[in-house]
Amino acid sequence: MRRKHFLRNLSLALAISLTTPFISSFTSIKAEEISINEPEIIGEAAITMDIETGEVIYSKNADAIMSPASTTKLMTSLLFAENKNKSDIISYTETAKKITETSLNNFINAKVGDRISADDVMKAVMIYSANDTAYLMAENVAGTVDEFVKMMNEKAQALGLKNTKFYNPSGLEIDPLNPSNTNINQTTAYDLAVIAIEAFKNDWIRETIAPKSGNISIALGNQTMLIEFRNKVIGKNGNIGGKTGTEEQAGHCFVGFYERNGRQLVTVVLKSEYGLDGLNVFKDTEKIADYSYSTDKQIYKNAGEEIGTIDLTYKSFRFFGPEKTVTAPLILNTDVNYYKNSYNDEHASISYNGEEKNAWKLAGEDDLKLTYSSGLYSEEVSASVKLSAFDLIKANIALYLLALLIIVITIALIIFIIKIVNIRKRRRRRRRY
Repeated sequence: MRRKHFLRNLSLALAISLTTPFISSFTSIKAEEISINEPEIIGEAAITMDIETGEVIYSKNADAIMSPASTTKLMTSLLFAENKNKSDIISYTETAKKITETSLNNFINAKVGDRISADDVMKAVMIYSANDTAYLMAENVAGTVDEFVKMMNEKAQALGLKNTKFYNPSGLEIDPLNPSNTNINQTTAYDLAVIAIEAFKNDWIRETIAPKSGNISIALGNQTMLIEFRNKVIGKNGNIGGKTGTEEQAGHCFVGFYERNGRQLVTVVLKSEYGLDGLNVFKDTEKIADYSYSTDKQIYKNAGEEIGTIDLTYKSFRFFGPEKTVTAPLILNTDVNYYKNSYNDEHASISYNGEEKNAWKLAGEDDLKLTYSSGLYSEEVSASVKLSAFDLIKANIALYLLALLIIVITIALIIFIIKIVNIRKRRRRRRRY
């Protein structure tokens, strides 16, 4: 948005320049230092995430709330792809015609009612980043733009994104339908990466953003436009697609998709500077992509470390008696590795999610299944419960002695009563004779 446009090959067509149950007493492990190998980038927030596993490999201010600009259209296109088919025919609307910034209508005289295929709508949004067709997507999926925005926010909630809020389907920071509205879309690098992964999983979107040979054309009504990719690293160094965005508050943004040696990553850079050549955000992206493919995991927790405690309950006499609580240390059985970065240092944790909390049953357990997690990623790890049945008995020895004393007294009392009864019976017999 707010980019330079020019016409190309007017005799043939118009072309446009394409410029994310509890163990108690756990403490989070904070970053002692960030790896000196991490790249320095201009972007104020960034993240790299493994598309298959969800592991965060690189991060910089990944939880900072920022404007996503046109990278918003990843969510818009995802909802469109989930509700429409490529072959559907869409009619150009009055609302779409009102959108003048970075729109198809700037270069062809679009008329309300002009027809365009859903596949060309997808190309217009994901390749050229046309704002009018983003609103066209919204109206055709939900009936109105407002209802579509509700769908966007519901989808964000369903993905577990707590720091994302949408107000329009395009990412424009000045609402073309209500210029006095000061609300702008907001998200974080982490949340946007989660949205991007969901979009990338969709075949239609993934095929649209993939490298193509030659020019790409779209048809609206009886007019045709040739469009090129705004993504300046498409097809280079493993880049297999992406979505750009530029706005005043957002700066220059880019979500990139990479594949090298069969491993797919998503990169997000927010609020980079445009620069003289408009390539800073792409340079940032390639730096963090290169780093993410080359870096290795480090130790998060070592085998043999006490990683926390677990609160267990039990009855003193196993199946009856007063219920008590005991806190047992947990000792990790194997090393747990992670990608060391600011996001994981803040969010990584090891927790017990099992239902069994009976101390008698877990005492001496040497293979308790715990979960290491950070963001989307999780894996099962093993720990030993540093608690024995003898520990439980020792903790209740006074109660057991008291119980034993009561039992002895009770037995003695019963014997005494029996003796008294027998003595009285013998006396009665003597009186009879």
